[in-house]
Amino acid sequence: MKIPIKEAEFVMAQGELAFQEVLGDFNNTDYVFILTYNISAKNTNLINTLEKIPSTTTVDIITNIPNRFETYYGNARNKARKLINVYLNKLDPEKFNSIFSTHFNFKNHAKIIMTNNIVFIGSSNFSDESASNIECGIISRNSDFISMLRKTIIPQLKESSEEYYSDDIMNKLIIEYKFNYFLLSSIIEEVRMSCHSVYNERGIYQEIFGLMNSYYFAENLEKLKATMDEFENACYRVMHQLEELGIESEDINEIVENLGIEEIYLMYSTDTNIDEFLLFNNQQYAMEYINENEIFVDSDDIDEFRASASQIAHEKESELAELAESDVKNLLDELNVLKGKAEDLLSLIPQSVNENIDNT
Repeated sequence: MKIPIKEAEFVMAQGELAFQEVLGDFNNTDYVFILTYNISAKNTNLINTLEKIPSTTTVDIITNIPNRFETYYGNARNKARKLINVYLNKLDPEKFNSIFSTHFNFKNHAKIIMTNNIVFIGSSNFSDESASNIECGIISRNSDFISMLRKTIIPQLKESSEEYYSDDIMNKLIIEYKFNYFLLSSIIEEVRMSCHSVYNERGIYQEIFGLMNSYYFAENLEKLKATMDEFENACYRVMHQLEELGIESEDINEIVENLGIEEIYLMYSTDTNIDEFLLFNNQQYAMEYINENEIFVDSDDIDEFRASASQIAHEKESELAELAESDVKNLLDELNVLKGKAEDLLSLIPQSVNENIDNT
């Protein structure tokens, strides 16, 4: 989508928020819209600004919850769930005086901060940390452009997002589940791409299966295990929450009890072809080969022998990759099956406690 802007100016900032002008208009408008990738998990300055907006002003905020995998992995369990709860708590519509609505969109990476009078579109998130970064974007006061955003773009964004109702148990559950679903979908795609190469042939992108980037593949498989564990926990929370609410669904229980996550993990765990390929160290293998066989080589042939060690190590790695290839393809197939189960489960979760379902 391309939309021309008649009147706009470029802004760049560090040490202050690039959208400071828009913040200054919050008390002079009856509408505020915020589209952001994240909010501050710890700082509260911008949230405090929202709390001061008059009760007659409508405020719509749409945010993602960061799904950078390093955010969630470490010693602490349920990091993803804890971060979700931070967002749910900070953006609880009941905490604000204004006519406040919160939406979550787990595919969003765009940033827009606007009122009826002025709009910022750029790189800055609606977070206090953005003031520390070099951020840039455009600011426009063009009324036609702002009106078009409000009447056309914002409704589309809201339609594709999940609205948050703080007093609705199922709503919270669905938001948490969807977040874990998108995390799972993202890492499955990362795993898939880490064993494919992409090239451009006459403007057409092609993918070729290959296992030579073992480091990237191993890194993503490690993240996959943590993500699957988080997802499985989220699925059981859905099942148990429904049971507590007196909502029973054999279809949901069947999916949750048969996710097959442990079986997927065993496909690439210790002593599998995939594990042996990933543990192979090309340089170490070459050095061990040299140390074990150099004594049998004539001094005149030492340089040639050492050079050949790298080729021998490469051939060994190729042999292990070939042995692992079918197992990796089976793994990718099973991950697609898991993703399908996740989608089926999402379609079965009732949208509200009072929804009349009959999945038995």
